[in-house]
Amino acid sequence: MMRTAAILTSAICGLGVTLPAHACTEFNLAAQQVGDSEYSPNNLSPVALQIEIFLIDGPAEASCASNVVEIESQTASGVRELIDGGPTISGTIPPGQSVFSSYTDRTLRLSQPAVSQLTSTGRLLFEYAWIEPGAFFPAGSYSNLLDVKVNGVPVDTVEPQLVVSPAMRLLGDVSDGHGQIDFETLESSEQITSNFIYQSNANLSVTAQSLNNGTLVHEDGPGVYSIPYAAFINDRAISTNGAQSLPLSSNMGAHNMGTVRLRVGDIGAPVAGDYADTLTLSFTTD
Repeated sequence: MMRTAAILTSAICGLGVTLPAHACTEFNLAAQQVGDSEYSPNNLSPVALQIEIFLIDGPAEASCASNVVEIESQTASGVRELIDGGPTISGTIPPGQSVFSSYTDRTLRLSQPAVSQLTSTGRLLFEYAWIEPGAFFPAGSYSNLLDVKVNGVPVDTVEPQLVVSPAMRLLGDVSDGHGQIDFETLESSEQITSNFIYQSNANLSVTAQSLNNGTLVHEDGPGVYSIPYAAFINDRAISTNGAQSLPLSSNMGAHNMGTVRLRVGDIGAPVAGDYADTLTLSFTTD
């Protein structure tokens, strides 16, 4: 008897199919300035210029994280510069900044993690420039025009603005707002001059207000004896009742020196003792 054996074999063939990656179709950006937009030269802290980029249609598909997002100046000015006609403010790079993968004078490119955050949350808020404190930029409104680009194509424009407020400060020995002029032993027709150093970024004027109506008063009171005096600012006579205003040179941020001069006439026969007055100078910027 012949036996035959049949062996049944089976084979499973796998056919691999590679599906195309889903393309990014909705990545419509808009941008706006947020946060501080005012700067006072007398503030002690920097002003951080901030931009918020957001997706108009909300969070996007993960594939959109591969987009290249850049901020570029439309003008010849740097991306961190602000202009008011002629004067220019140059911002500095915020410390610890990790939102950008590359910097040039005119272009900031968002890092891949930053674009991923924008893609997944629909918003990205960041500081792109610091305006350091204490700088007496001329008062005014400064701005720049920045393009927001996706893969090299402009999709929106943001116009950061910074308003520099008029400011003035005293420097040197009178930086605390107090000074003293001492005639020592007073004689007729004597005069004495004191200097003050100041800084201003706008037109500046000064008034003078005497506590004792322009007289040096005896320590025991005006009924004992008083000595009238005249006051001068930068060699120009000024009323001591606060009603007269004199312009001062500002040189738009440079250090300036002013003088206060007091002069007495014939003092007559004063009673022995100390005489004093308080003359308050008030400065106004505009």
